Amino acid sequence: MSPFWRHLLLTVVLAGAAGFVGVWVGARHLSPAPTQAPLLPGVANELTRRGLEGLTPDQEKQLNAIGASYEARRAELRHSIMAANFELANALAEETSMGPRTRGSIERLKNTVGDLQTATVGYVLSLRGVLSPEQQVVFDAKVVEALMTAPG
Repeated sequence: MSPFWRHLLLTVVLAGAAGFVGVWVGARHLSPAPTQAPLLPGVANELTRRGLEGLTPDQEKQLNAIGASYEARRAELRHSIMAANFELANALAEETSMGPRTRGSIERLKNTVGDLQTATVGYVLSLRGVLSPEQQVVFDAKVVEALMTAPG
C-alpha cells in the first residue's frame, strides 16, 4: 500500500474514532444526573413533590413560566454543546494534536458549558424569587442537598 493511501486510511480511522469519542463523552458526561434533573415539566408540581408546601396558584403560574423559559434556553445550549463536541472531534481528527483549532474548540465548548451552568443558576434563583421567605428556607435546603449529592 502506498504511503498516500496509508495516510488517508489513518486519517479516516482517526476522524471516525475522534467523532465516536466526542459523542460518547458528550452523551456520558454532559447529561444531567438524576439528582440534578431540572424541575421540569410542571415546576410547581415538582417543587410540591420535593417537600415545598403551600404554593399559591399565582406562584405556580410564575414558577411554570420560569421553567418553560429555562427549558427553551437549556435545549438551545445543549444543542450548542453537541455542536461544539462535533467541532472538537473534527479538529482533533484534522490536527491529531493540541493545535490551534483543537484549543479553540475546547474554549468554545468550555464557554458553552459555562453558559449552561450560569443559566441553570439563574433559573434556580428566579424560582427562589417567587417563593415566600418560609418556602425559600425549604427550597434552599433542597438546592444545597442536590448540589452536595454526588452524581451516579
